[in-house]
Amino acid sequence: MIKLIISDMDGTLLNSNHELPQDFMHVFETLQERGIYFCVASGRQYLSLLSFFAPIKDKMAFISENGAFVSINGKEVYQNAISPYHIQQVVARYKQFSDMAIGLCGKKATYLLPTTPYAEEQVNIYHHTVEKVTDLSQIDDTISQITILDPIGAREHSFPAFSSLSQEGLKITISGAYWIDITNEGVNKGVAVTALQEFLGIFPEETMAFGDYLNDLELLKRASYSYAMKNAQEEVKQVAFYETKDDNNHNGVLKTICEVLKIPLSS
Repeated sequence: MIKLIISDMDGTLLNSNHELPQDFMHVFETLQERGIYFCVASGRQYLSLLSFFAPIKDKMAFISENGAFVSINGKEVYQNAISPYHIQQVVARYKQFSDMAIGLCGKKATYLLPTTPYAEEQVNIYHHTVEKVTDLSQIDDTISQITILDPIGAREHSFPAFSSLSQEGLKITISGAYWIDITNEGVNKGVAVTALQEFLGIFPEETMAFGDYLNDLELLKRASYSYAMKNAQEEVKQVAFYETKDDNNHNGVLKTICEVLKIPLSS
């Protein structure tokens, strides 16, 4: 019996225009009636996630910053903050490049160091509350994740320069074609899911999960009903037990939920 459903956001639950499916609220209300928890798990900032689900933010769970922060029904369950020393190490590597953007994700905002107008625009798509700062001394917040935008392409261009920081106790994750997310070593969506499952008393055998990119691998491993999106990376499809019939632009997540749980779509 499924008691917990967890979905990634970009490339999974959201379409390419960063929109929720039309029937989402209908399906969410049905899940609530059946006593099934719904959670989103994303590399996005916590405040960004709240903006999508404002009317129901105290009725669901959030895994943000790739698993560095977890909350449910408005209550914090888990957090893993990055030390000032490690933040400085990342920023030093970042300064070796040009035309990229770096955002430090905290509880109050994402703090954006000076960058190009294009890069700033891209960060604002995924981060709800962004404050521009000129140096780290202006930040008075707990930082759970550092996100880096590389317009040239993360995997081949800048990832090699940051990957060696894994020897310093950091986890470097390619979370999209142009994005790198950095957290403490040991932080991932899977660890966050385990913390949430333990808090709720729910087992992997009672969990359904959806993902499309490399930062979803650990998430999918914590669910017996694990689904790679039709549009997912090949590595994700190899880890998941199942694959959705439709991609994120054709309501793949909700159609799968409704098919498995026999929930009629309203449209």
